[in-house]
Amino acid sequence: MQRQWTREVGCGDAFILITLEFPALGEAAASTMTEQLFKDVLTRALTDLYGVVGGAVPFTLLHLEGGAGIVRVARSDVDKLWAAASFATCYDQHELRLTPRRSSAFLLQLASDSRRWAEESLFAAGPVAAGQGKGA
Repeated sequence: MQRQWTREVGCGDAFILITLEFPALGEAAASTMTEQLFKDVLTRALTDLYGVVGGAVPFTLLHLEGGAGIVRVARSDVDKLWAAASFATCYDQHELRLTPRRSSAFLLQLASDSRRWAEESLFAAGPVAAGQGKGA
């Protein structure tokens, strides 16, 4: 009888949803947020916490909408990026709030928010009374 082998196939990357806010600047900062600014803030947070060598964590900003960005990073560096984002408090003498929201091994879990979709899709029409559903 031939021996069977099990192979785990997976991506070596993880994805983190991070929000960036500048409380003193208000909503204007979120609407004018650029990808370069987001990357610079995240890079500065890493080097401030771990130094130049320890903070040399490669990451890719996949999507930026408002102040929320989805970042791809190696699984081994997720904790470093999460901690650096949590400890960041200022950038170029401006107070900021860099908040990691969620992390996942799968991009789809971060790209879509099932709770928000349910609220918008299912509950937008209001409650359905008995006997008023489809086919009634």
